[in-house]
Amino acid sequence: MKRVIYLLMMMLALFALTSCNSEPEVDNSINVMFFTSNQNASMVASYLNLEEGQKIQAPEVPTREGYIFAGWYKDYYKKEAWDFDKDTLGGESIVLYADWEPSIFDIEYVLNGGEMPSDDYVKTFRGGEFAVLPLPVQEGFAFVSWYDYEWKDADGKITTIPGDKGYLKIPEVFEDVTLYAHWKPIVVDVKFNINYPEDDAPKLDVTRMSVNYGDSIDFEVPKDTDKYTFEGWNVKRDGTGEFYINGQPFERKLRITLYASWKEK
Repeated sequence: MKRVIYLLMMMLALFALTSCNSEPEVDNSINVMFFTSNQNASMVASYLNLEEGQKIQAPEVPTREGYIFAGWYKDYYKKEAWDFDKDTLGGESIVLYADWEPSIFDIEYVLNGGEMPSDDYVKTFRGGEFAVLPLPVQEGFAFVSWYDYEWKDADGKITTIPGDKGYLKIPEVFEDVTLYAHWKPIVVDVKFNINYPEDDAPKLDVTRMSVNYGDSIDFEVPKDTDKYTFEGWNVKRDGTGEFYINGQPFERKLRITLYASWKEK
């Protein structure tokens, strides 16, 4: 047993002596590494085992969504560019840093009958920018939002997808965009008063209805009686105001009561 312990001690001493006398390995190779970006950029292969004083060729141009490559720099803060025609390698490995300029994209607005409140609104944007979009206006309509598809189809049917909130800020895209204004017509409450000159007034099938701004007027037409002829629906009880005529567009934004106008036979 003592002999085994002695042999182990000798082996440990020999290993320690060998470790003390060995020199650490030194990597004297010169390499060039290319740092593109931490976000959505392609990688560029490093140059390995180069020589001091050597020039290097420009590598492949990296790509990054929403950005334009603007050159290689010697420092992270992009203060000194690397000149591939003049600069040479020193005695140590280096990192070259890619510089980027945001791409500029255009916005096309399809207003669908509306208009911008002013000329001061965002018309271009940089990749990744989230500026607020303008809020257009249209007589008789409330603006819903901007969408990347049309408001109505070829048959005039509204195509806004239920639950789709659209965009009130620039979409997260890296390309030119077309935005379509979607609208919701103002809904007006209309009451009907038979306004008959005598007590035995005819009854109306509809005494109240909701009408969208811009819809074609389609109000009930009471039948003539033995004594009176129905002339139409008027904004005044005495029939001296404006008449609302079937077939014409309804262009009112506030609730209203209409009175049947009668003419004695």
